[in-house]
Amino acid sequence: MRKRYLHGIAYGFVHFAVEVACFYFLYTRITATPLAWALTLLFDAVAFLPQGLFGMLTDRFPKLNIGIIGAVCMLVAFPIQSDLIGLLFLSGGNAMVHVSGAQHTLRDTQGKIGPNAIFVGGGSFGVITGQLLAGLSKPGLVIIPLLLMLLAGVIMIWIHRRNDLSGRFADLQITVPKSTEFIVLCAVVAVAVRGYIAYAIPTEWNKTIPQAIALFVSMGLGKSLGGILCDKMGYRKVSYLSMLVGLPFLLGGNSNMVLSLIGVALFSMTMPITVAILVSVFPKQPGFAFGLTTLGLFVGVVPAFFIRPETLLAHQIVVVILTAVAMPAVLLCIKKGE
Repeated sequence: MRKRYLHGIAYGFVHFAVEVACFYFLYTRITATPLAWALTLLFDAVAFLPQGLFGMLTDRFPKLNIGIIGAVCMLVAFPIQSDLIGLLFLSGGNAMVHVSGAQHTLRDTQGKIGPNAIFVGGGSFGVITGQLLAGLSKPGLVIIPLLLMLLAGVIMIWIHRRNDLSGRFADLQITVPKSTEFIVLCAVVAVAVRGYIAYAIPTEWNKTIPQAIALFVSMGLGKSLGGILCDKMGYRKVSYLSMLVGLPFLLGGNSNMVLSLIGVALFSMTMPITVAILVSVFPKQPGFAFGLTTLGLFVGVVPAFFIRPETLLAHQIVVVILTAVAMPAVLLCIKKGE
C-alpha cells in the first residue's frame, strides 16, 4: 500500500504542475480578452468532458501512457500564437493527464481511496500558484510552468514504467446493491452540487493574496484528508463530517476566515467519496468512472457562469438547499458499515 500512496503523492505533484501551467496560460493570455468568459467555459468543457472517453480508452489499453501525450500537448500550447488553438491543446492535455493520474491511483487500490484523493488535492495548490505567477506580469516567468510540466512528464514516464496496470482493477466495494443507473445519477448529482457550491460559498473575507492562498490550500487539504479519513474512519462517517458538520462553518464564515476555511476543507472531503462510489460501480473501468466525476463537475460549474447568488442570505440559502440534495444522494449509495 505504501507504493500506492507514493504514486498518489507523485501524481499530486503532477496535478499541481498541470494546474500551474493551465492557470498561468489562462491569466496571461485569456482573461484580458473580451470573450474571456466564453473561452474559460470552453477550457472547462474540453478539460472536463472528454475525460470519460479518454478513460474508456485507457481502460481498454492500460499500457497506453496517455499522461505523457497530454503533457506534450500542454507544452505545445504555449508557443502557439493563436490563443484559441493554444487553449484547445492545453485543455485537451489537461484531460489526458487527469485520466493518467486516475488510472495510476485507482487500479489495484487495495480498498483505499487515499492515493487518488492526494492526487486530486494537488490541483488546488496549482490553481492559486498559476494565478499568482501570472499576476506578477513578468514574461520570463513562463519558464516556471514549462519546467514544472517537463518534470511532471518525467514523473509520469517513471511511474508508468514501474507500475504495470494490466490485469489490475479497483477493489473498492462500498455501494449498496441498487441499480447502476441510480447510483451513477446520485453520485453525479452530488459532484455537480460540490462544483456549484464552490462558487456559492459566502467568502466576503477573501480580499488579499494570503487569504486567497489560504482558501485554495484548505480546498486541497480537504480533498486529500478526506480520502485518508475515508480509509481510516469509513465513508459514511466522513460524509456526515463533511456535509453535516461542515455546513454551519460554511454558513457562518462569510466574514470569518477561520470558520470559512474549516467549512471549505470539510466540504471538500466529499470529493473522494463520490469517486469511490463510482469506481465501486465500475471496478474494471476506473478511467471511465473518474471521467463521470468530471462530467458532474462541469454540470455544476456551467450554471456558475450565468447564475450566482447576489446577497449573503441568497448564498446561505443556496448552500443549505444544495447540501440537502447532496447528502442523501451520497448516503443512499453507501452500504451501512462503510
